[in-house]
Amino acid sequence: MSDFSPSGHDAHTAVVSAAQAGDQRALDVLVADHLPLVYNVVGRALNAPSDTDDVVQDVMLQMVRDVGQLRDPAAFRSWLVAIAMRQVRRHWRLRRAAPPQAGPEWLDETVQLADPGADFADLTITVLHLSEQRRETAEATRWLDAEDRELLAVWWMEVAGQLTRAELAAALEIPPAQAGVRVQRLKARLEVARAVVRALETVPRCPDLDGMLYGWDGRPSGLWRKRVARHIRECPDCDGVFAAADVVPAERLLADLALVPVPPVLAALTAAALRAGGGNATTAAHTTTAAHTTTTAHTAHTAELTKAARLTKAVNAANTAKVANLTKAASAGKLAALLSLAAAGVAGVTIAAVALAAGPSEPSSPAAAALSASPTARSAPPAASASPSPSSPSASPPASARPHATGKPATTAAAAPDRTTVDTKLPVRAAFYYPWYDKNPHTDGGSQYTASASDYDQDDPATVDRQIKDMQYGGLQAGIASWWGAGKREDRRMPLLMSEGARLGFSWTTYYENEAYGNPSVTQIHSDLVYLRRYSDQKTWLHIDGKPVIFVYAAGGDGCDMVDRWTEANRTAGYYVVLKVFGGYRDCANQPQGWHQYASGLDLQQGYSAILSPGFYKYDADAPVVPRDLGRFRRDATTVATSGAPFQLLVTYNEWGEGTAAESATAWASPSGHGAYMDVLHDVFTAHPR
Repeated sequence: MSDFSPSGHDAHTAVVSAAQAGDQRALDVLVADHLPLVYNVVGRALNAPSDTDDVVQDVMLQMVRDVGQLRDPAAFRSWLVAIAMRQVRRHWRLRRAAPPQAGPEWLDETVQLADPGADFADLTITVLHLSEQRRETAEATRWLDAEDRELLAVWWMEVAGQLTRAELAAALEIPPAQAGVRVQRLKARLEVARAVVRALETVPRCPDLDGMLYGWDGRPSGLWRKRVARHIRECPDCDGVFAAADVVPAERLLADLALVPVPPVLAALTAAALRAGGGNATTAAHTTTAAHTTTTAHTAHTAELTKAARLTKAVNAANTAKVANLTKAASAGKLAALLSLAAAGVAGVTIAAVALAAGPSEPSSPAAAALSASPTARSAPPAASASPSPSSPSASPPASARPHATGKPATTAAAAPDRTTVDTKLPVRAAFYYPWYDKNPHTDGGSQYTASASDYDQDDPATVDRQIKDMQYGGLQAGIASWWGAGKREDRRMPLLMSEGARLGFSWTTYYENEAYGNPSVTQIHSDLVYLRRYSDQKTWLHIDGKPVIFVYAAGGDGCDMVDRWTEANRTAGYYVVLKVFGGYRDCANQPQGWHQYASGLDLQQGYSAILSPGFYKYDADAPVVPRDLGRFRRDATTVATSGAPFQLLVTYNEWGEGTAAESATAWASPSGHGAYMDVLHDVFTAHPR
């Protein structure tokens, strides 16, 4: 969409005209070129990926049905975005008109849009690997009202070079001057939202702000945005939170971002729905253009729409299982799954569907390639030689840097990044990790020992890097970070753990602590699991069998009822749940994916876990419960390394309060710089590889 030269504009208009005249290849090109734009506009306007797919398919189906009625082919993009905006508004009208039995939250727009970890803002951050102020800006979009999000959706496309200001105004069906005024107001509100995000993420957070937030459930909303913004304006400590010289205007941050790629399954289902639902769409559009003024044509067109809607649902239902299974089975990446779909003959999945999944492309080049390609080449299943090449895990480059798409599936597939999760091979060697230290580990809560690094702050990337390298030196693949809930101190440090883990090739998961201090409901557990998707959908998160892993602490009195609650909460969340053992855990009717023990000495749970610990000497105790002994620790490490247990765990890397830390301390410093206990793990795990 970035070519606005006369030649590019003329080529684009020619494709639209050809589609109106009944050229199926031209229609394929329009769909392939514009699905990424529609997906991003709808996704940002709704900010609810669970609803985005349905609305996007509605928009594309309407585009195919009605393109013949478009009087000015040059206005195609603004016409299409206007359709998208109307469908978004229609979606919200239907939500507000939902019956009472759907529950009160169904009518609460803020709740629907602010499902943490399941919104388009999080998808943008994760897929495009945003960091620093770009991430902050994406987070701020959650705090905008629905009307502002609609405008943001198209303004974002303008600053990213996908729409002109004239097209933005036409899409919103308002004069350009009014569009300019609305954009300026939006920018001001977005800056306020950015200030809110920055104030909430500041560590340590302003004590007065913390007090004011009492009763807040952690969900962004207009009411709390206003309250926090008012506090920022009135608080001398917070007033300068967003006046720093390093703050970059939002339009500069968004200008060079690529579009979020269309999920391959959505691309395949959209292609299938268009082929079936609009089966003769181009012919119908051409006929409508010639005779749309007659009553007969209008009646036939209405019947066509009804039939199309029914066919769309039927095709989606019939193909969803095939799409899901093939996508899951594709080890070479998601595009390979689409190639398999085409070869398997799933309805409507052609080379054009593969092009849809490749992400955003510039309109003029694929148009020329598609119109010059033979019909046979575009509809035939791809040959074996057309398999996609290994793809890069990096974020999509800006539009100006992307290679032009062609009609050849191999080229298109190779250009798309592989965003599949990465499984860690069992056994997993991991350490329990505590991200709660603000100043230093021997004074934050107390400790019998002094860390070699002395005063360290876990908001410092250098500290996290050093700790990750410690654990990697010790032969560990993952850290199990203590987690106490959304918005808590440990949660606010997860983004840094994830970003540094991604950079160093180290995995993270969380230790769900609240189960040990109460019995969280199924609803609460499910809500937390959904929230954690903002992290667990990333490659850096520990995955086994394609599922994100989560460890769960437990109280001594827990039993099978805990397993039942987690089984029910995880039924649709899809996690690999590893619960802490209790007496009789093997006899429970429901069973999680894994079990582990957390104790201060050697422990083997046959078939599930093996753990070891340097010792146990609590900060307020007169004597250690488990004295430190490097000889014993080496023997225990050898037992764990040769146990064959799927989870081989260190308790702990840095729990200084209980004195179980293996992180280097002045009492066991070593020439390696990693400390004597990490030296032992290095030696033993190297001698006994996984």
